[in-house]
Amino acid sequence: MLTLAYVLELEGVRLDQTGPLQTTRYADDAVGAADLAALVSVLIRSTHHRATRARC
Repeated sequence: MLTLAYVLELEGVRLDQTGPLQTTRYADDAVGAADLAALVSVLIRSTHHRATRARC
Protein backbone atom coordinates (compact mmCIF):
# COMPACT_ATOMS: atom_id res chain seq x y z
CA MET A 1 0.00 0.00 0.00
CA LEU A 2 2.78 2.42 0.89
CA THR A 3 4.61 1.76 -2.37
CA LEU A 4 1.46 2.25 -4.42
CA ALA A 5 0.61 5.47 -2.57
CA TYR A 6 4.16 6.72 -3.12
CA VAL A 7 4.18 5.95 -6.86
CA LEU A 8 0.77 7.54 -7.36
CA GLU A 9 1.82 10.62 -5.36
CA LEU A 10 4.88 11.02 -7.59
CA GLU A 11 2.45 11.30 -10.49
CA GLY A 12 0.25 13.78 -8.65
CA VAL A 13 -2.51 11.26 -7.92
CA ARG A 14 -4.01 11.06 -4.45
CA LEU A 15 -6.84 8.57 -3.95
CA ASP A 16 -9.61 9.51 -1.55
CA GLN A 17 -10.57 5.84 -1.00
CA THR A 18 -8.28 2.82 -0.92
CA GLY A 19 -10.26 0.15 0.92
CA PRO A 20 -10.56 -2.25 -2.05
CA LEU A 21 -6.77 -2.23 -2.46
CA GLN A 22 -6.07 -3.58 1.01
CA THR A 23 -5.84 -7.24 0.00
CA THR A 24 -2.93 -9.62 -0.49
CA ARG A 25 -1.41 -9.53 -3.96
CA TYR A 26 1.50 -11.71 -5.07
CA ALA A 27 4.28 -10.32 -7.28
CA ASP A 28 4.26 -13.32 -9.64
CA ASP A 29 0.48 -13.23 -10.26
CA ALA A 30 0.07 -11.64 -13.72
CA VAL A 31 -3.73 -11.82 -13.62
CA GLY A 32 -3.77 -10.30 -10.12
CA ALA A 33 -1.47 -7.51 -11.33
CA ALA A 34 -3.79 -6.73 -14.24
CA ASP A 35 -6.78 -6.74 -11.86
CA LEU A 36 -4.93 -4.40 -9.51
CA ALA A 37 -4.13 -2.00 -12.37
CA ALA A 38 -7.77 -1.99 -13.44
CA LEU A 39 -8.92 -1.36 -9.87
CA VAL A 40 -6.46 1.52 -9.40
CA SER A 41 -7.73 3.03 -12.66
CA VAL A 42 -11.34 2.85 -11.42
CA LEU A 43 -10.36 4.44 -8.09
CA ILE A 44 -8.49 7.26 -9.86
CA ARG A 45 -11.48 8.01 -12.10
CA SER A 46 -13.87 7.86 -9.13
CA THR A 47 -11.70 10.18 -7.06
CA HIS A 48 -11.50 12.64 -9.97
CA HIS A 49 -15.26 12.48 -10.48
CA ARG A 50 -16.00 13.18 -6.80
CA ALA A 51 -13.46 16.02 -6.71
CA THR A 52 -14.86 17.76 -9.78
CA ARG A 53 -18.45 17.26 -8.60
CA ALA A 54 -17.60 18.78 -5.20
CA ARG A 55 -16.36 21.99 -6.87
CA CYS A 56 -19.73 22.63 -8.56
